[in-house]
Amino acid sequence: MKWSLSLALLGVTILLLIFTRVDRETQVTAAPRDLIAVEIEQLVMTRYDSAGRELERSMAERAVRLDGDSASQLSDLTVRRRDLNDQEWTLESPAGVSEPSADTLTLIGGVVISAGDSATLRTDQVLIDIATRTATSTDKIRLTGAHSDTTSSGLIIDFDLGTATLLDRVTSTYNQDK
Repeated sequence: MKWSLSLALLGVTILLLIFTRVDRETQVTAAPRDLIAVEIEQLVMTRYDSAGRELERSMAERAVRLDGDSASQLSDLTVRRRDLNDQEWTLESPAGVSEPSADTLTLIGGVVISAGDSATLRTDQVLIDIATRTATSTDKIRLTGAHSDTTSSGLIIDFDLGTATLLDRVTSTYNQDK
């Protein structure tokens, strides 16, 4: 009986020591992580006009929408859009953001724009407004053609008219030997 009472007292003392050590440890807190609501590999999205004619085809290697966010983050994005003259415009970028509530698609991180084989436009970011059927950039634009190199401080593409308008501070260099 004497031994069992001593062992019980020793056990209670050890438990109290363990509990006091646990209470003294610093608590670790971490920021809550956003949960992925939707993740799609090899996304292909097609938009049609009211007559059923294909207007735009957007392709992304990966699309991710986080829980509580309406925007989708896209990677390796290609957008092919036809104007009313049936000319195809191709816009490519390593990343993009689709915002369905604003009906916009933003291409980010080095955008390459081409319409046919005639010239190539390059810029950092382009915003495609689905409702107005336009694409705009307020970043530096570089237009490279067969014999010319042109820069400007912005761009507006009208997909209805099939035109690209360079904005402000347009400079051009022509090289016949190129």
